[in-house]
Amino acid sequence: ITLAPCVRAHAIPETPLIEQNFATAAAATGGTPAEFQAFLEQNTTLLKRLPTLAEVAGTAAFLASDGAGAMTATVANVSAGNVID
Repeated sequence: ITLAPCVRAHAIPETPLIEQNFATAAAATGGTPAEFQAFLEQNTTLLKRLPTLAEVAGTAAFLASDGAGAMTATVANVSAGNVID
């Protein structure tokens, strides 16, 4: 089982690296990090938001649990609709 939040999505906003990346991207476009995040949310995801750290952690915990014991050869898409499988 593979968990793919950042590989298959833009970002998890609560992480320091992504905050830094948003700041860099925003500076390059002449906007603010909040404006850059809002653009990603509104234009690149079906849910109109980015995945949260709690959502990714909860999914990882489930995948590591007995509840997911029968899952094989699976990619957990935690992209908030950025990637449609």
